[in-house]
Amino acid sequence: MRIVIVSPRGLLITPLVLGGYSIAPQAGLFRFDNFLARSPELIPSVRNIWRHNIVGTSMYAVTRKLKALKAVFRAQRKKKGDLALNVKLAAEFLSIAQCILHTDRHNSLLLCLEACCRLIFLKVTKLDQCMLQQRAKMQWLRGGDQCTRAFFRKIAKRRAAKRIYQINTADGDTCTDQQAVINEFLGFFHQLLTGFSFPVTRAEIKQAFFDIEEDKAPGPDGYSSGFYKAAWPVIGEEIMVAVEEFFHNGRLLKQVNATLLALIPKVQNPITVADFRPISCCNVLFKAITKILVQRIRPLLSRLVSPTQNAFIPGRMISDNILLAQELFAGYNQQRTPPRCAMKVDLRKAYDTVEWDFLLATLELFGFPLIFIKWIEECVTTCSFSVCLNGNIHGFFGGARGLTQGDPMSPYLFVLVMEVLCMILQQLIEQDEEFTFHWKCRDIGLFHLSFADDLLLFSSADESSVGLFQRGLQVFTSLLGLCANPAKSQLIISKSAQPHRDQLLHLLGFKEGTLPVRYLGLPLISSRLTLLDCQPLLQKIDKRIGTWVGIPLSFAARVQLIKSVLMAFNVYWGSAFILPKGVVRQIEK
Repeated sequence: MRIVIVSPRGLLITPLVLGGYSIAPQAGLFRFDNFLARSPELIPSVRNIWRHNIVGTSMYAVTRKLKALKAVFRAQRKKKGDLALNVKLAAEFLSIAQCILHTDRHNSLLLCLEACCRLIFLKVTKLDQCMLQQRAKMQWLRGGDQCTRAFFRKIAKRRAAKRIYQINTADGDTCTDQQAVINEFLGFFHQLLTGFSFPVTRAEIKQAFFDIEEDKAPGPDGYSSGFYKAAWPVIGEEIMVAVEEFFHNGRLLKQVNATLLALIPKVQNPITVADFRPISCCNVLFKAITKILVQRIRPLLSRLVSPTQNAFIPGRMISDNILLAQELFAGYNQQRTPPRCAMKVDLRKAYDTVEWDFLLATLELFGFPLIFIKWIEECVTTCSFSVCLNGNIHGFFGGARGLTQGDPMSPYLFVLVMEVLCMILQQLIEQDEEFTFHWKCRDIGLFHLSFADDLLLFSSADESSVGLFQRGLQVFTSLLGLCANPAKSQLIISKSAQPHRDQLLHLLGFKEGTLPVRYLGLPLISSRLTLLDCQPLLQKIDKRIGTWVGIPLSFAARVQLIKSVLMAFNVYWGSAFILPKGVVRQIEK
């Protein structure tokens, strides 16, 4: 078997033939190459397919025509040939033309020849760069250096990291056979996902498509938003009719709501299926529909959701949660303060375990119109999944619960679901006279902070108050299916509450957390920020710089890269803390 060995920096070293892992060759997935959008053949080719009349609904006609176009684009891609070779040949022809021109600089024919060769070279280089950028997902290089080697290294590193040759089963056995690995992933995700109004304008529909980034991973149909944008003069009318049809009859075709589960490692060296995070890749047509629904949900959230939830709410910021949590943890290491505690709750498979019936009941609870709930129900409950493993699609099964994480609408629905937990806890607190608020929280009635599935609960360090939170989480689990993960959840107890430590830990079953504890990527501390507390920031910067070593960029591009990437880390930390001078000096070095 041919294996490409990759160095820690992502450099291709040498191909070796080894006995061990074998992956049978299969036909590659269709992916629309964005560089084809620059071809003059695009519009005539699309128009030729789009003029055919297909019997059925508008959405069915769109999906059939998109399927027919795949063969056309595959042929055009093959016709383009090896883009890297074309660049090399164009560079050689340009070099020859310039050498000949150097012998007679006033020859008009030679000037014309050199100009033509230069235009050809620039054209094929641009196509090659566009293709490599799409493969590498390096959005920070957009409009920057024409850095082919940087693209190749990034692509090689991404592909090496995504290859899955073996996996450990739940029984501890190691699967190395390709089909056994595929079956392990299919079984895991099948069990995970099956157990458990006003008029839309055409301008709004078009804007939804054009707001989707071109280099985002496409869904099962292989079409990126770059295709829709380039071919809009031909396909736009029928696409808009298909979307309008959904908002008229509330029906989605299964082809439109098909989803690919791309696997992203959660740890450095994943060995089990649970070590991979499934990221849903949805079709652009489906994303556009849900983006339109999102535009109707977002303006309402600030009125529906309590101020202690700040994720995806217009006008609210992540720093609000961090600053407030930081203030509440101040003095946790002091003996003279009132006994208090905080629960950092980790929700197990939060998005994937949301029960659909409860979600729809939640929407009714908040007073959404029935037609709007029907649209959301159709988008959520008609999803089907396939697993993308080592570049190939495997399996096809429908879901029975959960929210699709690649769907633009899912985060907003999850925020509404988490608001129900807030209501449950609020009702229990009002009914329980023995509940005692966390120090400094009684006057404002604060008992929790939530940012999507990052949940903090605050109370006095007594069994009655902590037990109330436990009952609230149990009610929430029975209704929704979401449950706390005791292995990852923590109970942080102040120094003044240490006499109650054992009783509280036994009551909850959580492990004890100690400050500093990570929350939304930042450390929560009880005193001033120190150099030791900032080590995660410095390590993250060092790690990111290490991935740039050897990337051939100009000095101007390196400066821009530092400003756009590294400075974002500093700004995020600086929004919550005053960084120590020693940390600033190390960053500047």
